[in-house]
Amino acid sequence: MAVAGVSLLLAAMSSARRYAFLTLAAAIVTVLIFAVAYGALPDRAFAADDFQWLLNVRDRSLSAIVVRAFDVRAESHFFRPLVWLLLWSEWQLFGFDASAFHRVSLALHALNAALVGWLTLRMVRAQSFLAPIIGFTVAALVAALHPAPFEAVVWVSAQSELLAALFLLLTLHFWWSAGFAHGRWIPRLFWYVAAAATLALALLTKESAIIGLPLTLLIEWEASRAARRRMALIPLVLPALVTAAYLSAALDVASRNYLVRESGYGFGAQVVINPLRSLGLIAAPLPGVEYGREAWLPLAGAGVALAGAIALVVVWRYGTGAASLLTGMLALVVTLAPTAPFASAPDSRYLYLPVMVIALMAGGWSSALADWVMSAEPHGNENRIAVSGDHEWRVSARRTRFRIERLLAGAVAIAVALALGILAVNEIRGREIRFAAGARPGEELRLFAATQCATGRLDRILIVEPPIAAPHVEAIVRLSCGSSPHTMVIGSGDIERELRPNTLVVIFDGGFPLPLMRTSS
Repeated sequence: MAVAGVSLLLAAMSSARRYAFLTLAAAIVTVLIFAVAYGALPDRAFAADDFQWLLNVRDRSLSAIVVRAFDVRAESHFFRPLVWLLLWSEWQLFGFDASAFHRVSLALHALNAALVGWLTLRMVRAQSFLAPIIGFTVAALVAALHPAPFEAVVWVSAQSELLAALFLLLTLHFWWSAGFAHGRWIPRLFWYVAAAATLALALLTKESAIIGLPLTLLIEWEASRAARRRMALIPLVLPALVTAAYLSAALDVASRNYLVRESGYGFGAQVVINPLRSLGLIAAPLPGVEYGREAWLPLAGAGVALAGAIALVVVWRYGTGAASLLTGMLALVVTLAPTAPFASAPDSRYLYLPVMVIALMAGGWSSALADWVMSAEPHGNENRIAVSGDHEWRVSARRTRFRIERLLAGAVAIAVALALGILAVNEIRGREIRFAAGARPGEELRLFAATQCATGRLDRILIVEPPIAAPHVEAIVRLSCGSSPHTMVIGSGDIERELRPNTLVVIFDGGFPLPLMRTSS
């Protein structure tokens, strides 16, 4: 008995060690491919809204930034206090070092990919110890390398998407842990409170985190099925109260939001078209379609939705795992919902959470496939065929054939995954280059304005038809020159009318700012 016990212990230790090494290897592979895809990002400059955020946080103390961040009455756009605190902290640490800001974005994205992989590993149920590791690897790689939400990673202002996703993923992890704390009410209470706390942090980061409540309901459904127990509905009161408290502040801000007043949001046909467009962007991340203007994208999304519905019916009727597939599809619908009310096509950064759901589903499917490929014995009809043979050699031959078929299926799956991974990396690099090219005029204007203001005090700067939005131009000049020069964005026909003493007139040529004239004081 003692020898048998020692043998079992050694076998368990060996399995645990292999499990740890495979997890570490999967994480290293993820980081390596991740670095290849976004390797050029740390060398990029700030873009668009980044300058306005930097201007907002630059001259405030910690106490002032806290008061400003949580002052609901001061907001007229969105209530995102944790974004204020995040960018203020980065400014204090890094100043104008854009590369450091981008490294923070990459770190958040890498952590989110790891959390998605880990959640997959925790949720899959497989016979082989290797199958969950494969699920972890695939989920993490899909989350890290899917091109659709690239803007959330390359745009510093979109760190709100990354941080909110981090808190939502932690919420799901904590709720899953609570679901398996059988008969221990103190640990369960701890995990429920932790989940409610991280949901609150997500809501204070991005308003789209309002979907955290239905996602928590879905993870409770999955946890109850996995643990073979009834759903625990009473603990859902905690995230519901957190969501209600947030809504009381967010709706007050929304009543003053200029986008709401100017019909930037609505409940017309876009409520259906935008989610389908977003689904098309995820399913077909082709070169040049990252901004969702192509008319065929909603049709592509509708095709994907129809295929998913058919797959659900088929699996429900003939296969297993229909409930998990339904959970994934509902989670995808929930994460696509925030794109629905936009009057225009949603930006790619809003696809970040839907891609996390796709990654979870892909991880689960790959884990099931790996489990099937590595299964030692045929199942179902295969087994009945095997035992019907008259001779042992026929049984062995058929089993060998089944194993070869499964290995071939696994090899094809690996080849397809590698090909998709290479295409994804190339597409991310292409999109990042195009985004950086579009952002370059802003950085050039910042450097140009800093040089011009350093040569002497200016009273007025006129920017003629810049390839940058007017609010961004004004923020860039104020960051570079301070508040003393009055900055105006004008058309070419307004130059003479707006000229004053000590005025610099700036034009753009090929994305580069050039001095047209400078009047004397």
